[in-house]
Amino acid sequence: MNFTKTAVAAVIAVLFFNTSPSAAADQCMVDFASVQKAYSKSNFEATVIDSASLNVEPFSLDHASVNGISYSTWKTLNNEVEGYALRNGKGFDFNHSQSFIGILSWHQTLIWDKLFSDKTRLEGYECTMLGRTRLAGRLVAMMRLSPVDEMRYSFVVARDEDTSLPVELAVVSPKQIVRAKFTVTAVHAGSSDKYSLTDETFDRVEKLSPKRVSSSSMVWRELTIPSNFKIKATSTQKFPDGKNISYQEFSDGLVSFRVYRNTKTAVSVPTATDGTLTVFRAAKDNYEYAVVGEIPLELSMLVLSKILPK
Repeated sequence: MNFTKTAVAAVIAVLFFNTSPSAAADQCMVDFASVQKAYSKSNFEATVIDSASLNVEPFSLDHASVNGISYSTWKTLNNEVEGYALRNGKGFDFNHSQSFIGILSWHQTLIWDKLFSDKTRLEGYECTMLGRTRLAGRLVAMMRLSPVDEMRYSFVVARDEDTSLPVELAVVSPKQIVRAKFTVTAVHAGSSDKYSLTDETFDRVEKLSPKRVSSSSMVWRELTIPSNFKIKATSTQKFPDGKNISYQEFSDGLVSFRVYRNTKTAVSVPTATDGTLTVFRAAKDNYEYAVVGEIPLELSMLVLSKILPK
């Protein structure tokens, strides 16, 4: 009888320890989904500090949820009159008086809304709980989202234990370099009734935006595209010098990048980075290629690995 009880206990122990890492990872993803839901459904105003660069950059963030639609407005707080607004991830640039409204350009903070949108489903990421601590006077749970391919950015998220809202986000490269770090230093409740931008403005800008050509065509054979990224468009873009340059666009559901193909020119600056944004260029035969997007340099080099010299 005692032997039977001991054997059963041993089996239960083995099963527990064999399954607990997977269960913990699943629970971590559930916890992260709660962050996405809390962010997308909340109305608040906050100050967010980007402290990863040499110059600390403060922003104001106004988020509203109206009839299931997520709206965000980001403004700089460093005496520049500029910002941008998003409606379910799409939007436009503007200055503070809104006398200028233009096509949405790239912003360092865009990754915040992309990651914390409840419409984003992470593909090929593992979630790990790192523990609990206090940040800006709040008790937070720390979690890390790591790509299984080890070629994309990892994300370290601090979740407020009381509200489930994100308190901090660090974007980490495969070489464990922090490329961006956003920290909420002040937050208070907002109201969807007081959100200043109207749907008419978003609709008007969307009509002016260049239409992407959805693509069912094959990926250019000279490119190496990781399996988590799918082709989204094949089109051309007109540059200031008047040239129309062909490109293919890829996305993993979170971030995207483009590969431009142009006639061969002298490549003077093969690599450039700005926080999470990377530009990587290479030339072969009669063509020059440029990978541009929110991906690490290591991934950009993989994309052009067939073009790079052996």
